[in-house]
Amino acid sequence: MRNFNRCFGIASGIILEKLSLSFLIMKSKRSHSIHVMETPVSTVTSGGHWFYATSNTVDRFVPGLLKEHPFEKLISNAVTWIDSADSLAMLLFFVLAFIINIWIAALAALLFHVWWYFSKSAFVTRFLTPLLKFFNYDVVQLTVAAVVLSFMGINGMYTAVVIGIIFFFLFKIGLLRRLWDRLDASRDSEKLPLNDRVLKMILIRYAMYENIPPPEVKELDQHVQNAVYEFNKKRKK
Repeated sequence: MRNFNRCFGIASGIILEKLSLSFLIMKSKRSHSIHVMETPVSTVTSGGHWFYATSNTVDRFVPGLLKEHPFEKLISNAVTWIDSADSLAMLLFFVLAFIINIWIAALAALLFHVWWYFSKSAFVTRFLTPLLKFFNYDVVQLTVAAVVLSFMGINGMYTAVVIGIIFFFLFKIGLLRRLWDRLDASRDSEKLPLNDRVLKMILIRYAMYENIPPPEVKELDQHVQNAVYEFNKKRKK
């Protein structure tokens, strides 16, 4: 039985390595930097993250900030916080799986993902951004997943291995993030879209750091809301 567990653990690590190899190859064909494309009313990254704020918007409502911090850097930091829901939820599952029941650990990871994705803008700080960026690195996530899943398999935690592999690819593809974005967009709410809420907090933090009066950022809300309204109106035509 011990030999079987060891073989299963090694096999699960090999499976993850093989499945993720194509993912790494695909990612390696792109630059690690985030490419940003702007339209008159929105900003889209190479990773598919959509913002209704543009560089002109930021320069208009937070004058002087772009001279100190490029627009691409601000967007990149916002994307780091957006993607952190996936990396943190996956790491949380890997930790809880060794402490509590596997199914409770999986449920806790999913609930955390929902809570963090909708609430992360309240926790945005400049100092945590590098740490989250580290957790978001593909190499870090792949290494942690391969080691933990292999260890689970060796110790006969077969259910945890299966759930871990499912979570890994579910989070890496970003399916849950897209689902929450759709749910948020379908709500009749005057709040900013989730991505723009994060970007707004990034702007406020950097504006305060550079001693730029943050009250000017408040006007960004109305601009983004108008952009969302115009975009939805054109799409319905």
